[in-house]
Amino acid sequence: MSKQQDKKRIQLRLARLEIVAQLYKRGYSVRKIQSEVMKRLELETYSIATVHRDIHTLLDEWRKNRIEDMDAALQLELERIDDTVRELWEQWEKSKTDYTKRASKQKGSPARDNQTGATAIRTYQTERTETEVIRLGDPSYISEIRQQLAERRKLLGLYAPEKKDLSGNLSFASFLMESGLIDEAEQQSNE
Repeated sequence: MSKQQDKKRIQLRLARLEIVAQLYKRGYSVRKIQSEVMKRLELETYSIATVHRDIHTLLDEWRKNRIEDMDAALQLELERIDDTVRELWEQWEKSKTDYTKRASKQKGSPARDNQTGATAIRTYQTERTETEVIRLGDPSYISEIRQQLAERRKLLGLYAPEKKDLSGNLSFASFLMESGLIDEAEQQSNE
């Protein structure tokens, strides 16, 4: 096979996959996808088996991309949590630092300058106070640190799955229909 024929075959396959992806996402049946691809690309033949192969190729590609995207998103979230926890620890340490609180208060009265007529405040008493503040730390930082670490453990899947008991007159098929995992037409076709 020549390079030109090989290149044309690859371009045709990519065009076919693009159409199949678009139609599959819209919920078209395999036969409808087959006829649309044949019509749009003016193909003489396009077997059902090839349609299935194309769909599985796309599903594998999407699954791989989703896993890679999820890994990147998970890593990003873990980095954000780590940065937040580092900052919270720094703030916790600062919240335990003792300090001296200083305040000054001045007493005065208005006075008018006889030459210019401007009014100014004449200070006649200054009062300064110093208070030693002993701090034990702000517990809200520890609370937020614990919450961030719990979120980190959830993302990593370190908690056991939650057990949920369902009771009532709901059959498994009804549950699947109510949850949207199966529709009535699909259920009736299986009966």
